[in-house]
Amino acid sequence: MKTIEKLKCIIDTDPGVDDSAAIALSLYDDKLDIKLITTVNGNRDLETVTRNLLHILEKFDRTDIPVCKGATKAMNRISPDASFIHQKEGMGNYNPPKTVKTKPLPTDAVEAMYKVIKENPHEISVVLLGPQTNMGMLIDKHPDVIDLVNHIYCEGCAPYGLKSEGKWINYVSFNASSDPEALKIVMESGIPITMIPSRMGRELSNFTEKEVLKIRDINDTGRFIYEMYSGYWEHGYEDRRIATNDTCAVLALRCPNLFKTKKAFFTVDVAEMPGRTLIEFNKRGNVNFAFKCNRKRLHEFYFNAVKKLDKFKFYN
Repeated sequence: MKTIEKLKCIIDTDPGVDDSAAIALSLYDDKLDIKLITTVNGNRDLETVTRNLLHILEKFDRTDIPVCKGATKAMNRISPDASFIHQKEGMGNYNPPKTVKTKPLPTDAVEAMYKVIKENPHEISVVLLGPQTNMGMLIDKHPDVIDLVNHIYCEGCAPYGLKSEGKWINYVSFNASSDPEALKIVMESGIPITMIPSRMGRELSNFTEKEVLKIRDINDTGRFIYEMYSGYWEHGYEDRRIATNDTCAVLALRCPNLFKTKKAFFTVDVAEMPGRTLIEFNKRGNVNFAFKCNRKRLHEFYFNAVKKLDKFKFYN
């Protein structure tokens, strides 16, 4: 039997509904070797998102994966909160327990990331699902990682902004505006980067309400995802839809052929309109910018991943 070469990765996350779904579907993926998961203040405060992550790992019997807590706030500013989207506990309409048995390791996320990357030079891809504070701090403190990281896959920008009455609109995404200074450090680091814009999850690969109901009916894992999603309908659209932003970031590593990318220069505003991100397509650009996906194949992969998680029981 042919051995599948696994992709070694670190997932940096702030669960979060979309983070939670993306992580759950990654835990038993036969192509991913998750060396470390780190948490960062983002969708909710650091303690809440860390609790959410540990709960997922307990439910899916993957507490063998090391977990370390990271930044409690952005590098240079007050961090916003996204409970209005992800709800009070950060998992939509799914209510996790107040406490979990599993504890994160005492090591700080930045030092844990550095250790894993140093032990696996040129092999580790970092998947950034939340504000990029931990990664920005890692580069700032240990700049030698720039030459050691294989690739960064990240979600969170809205570069198709429009100017109306002298103001920029539709340019900000939560991850970018939460810590634009960290994002700027990462984008200008020289590390190979694939960027998944918010539009990818919201408009190009989103789930319809009908598709979300189909996910619910697959198994207990599907029902778990459905309960989160049922409190996470995307704002600003006439229909009821679920964005797949963070799932796309993981799949950009796992199944890059699902996406079409172009080289682009990516810039981050940290002064006039903090969090504004703009792109200029150019073959010499600093990021691979995802602008299109195979929606049908992406959805098929997602549904099949849920079906494979058939032995797990969230409900009695």
